[in-house]
Amino acid sequence: MDELQSMGLTAEVEYIPIDTSKVPYTFSIKLDDRTYTLTVRYNEQGKFFTADLAIMATGEVLCYGDPVRYGRPMFRVIEDARYPIPVIVPYCLSGDVDTVTFENFGKEVQLYLHERRTD
Repeated sequence: MDELQSMGLTAEVEYIPIDTSKVPYTFSIKLDDRTYTLTVRYNEQGKFFTADLAIMATGEVLCYGDPVRYGRPMFRVIEDARYPIPVIVPYCLSGDVDTVTFENFGKEVQLYLHERRTD
C-alpha cells in the first residue's frame, strides 16, 4: 500500500492520507529512512484530532496526543534525531478552509510533508 500520495501540481507535494471513517486507527508510514507508527484519534468533546508518533522498530513513543492544528507543524515537542526528517503540516492547498474538522480532515485538509530547513 502506497502511504504517500502525490498531488497533480507543478511542484510535487506529498501528504499522509487520513481516513476519518477509521478513527481511531493506527498505521505505519515510512518517512525518509525510518518507519513510524502514527495513531489518529478524535476528541469528541473538544472537537479536535490528536496524533501519536512512535518508532515502529522499537515501539518507542515519541509523542502522545499531539493536537492536529491547522497550519501548525506537528510533533514540535520532539525535534531531535528520532523525529521524522520532513515537517508534517495540516493545511488545505486551495486555502478554502482554515481549521481542521471531522468533515474536512483527509479531504480538503491533508497532512502535507515539507522538507526540513537546516539553517
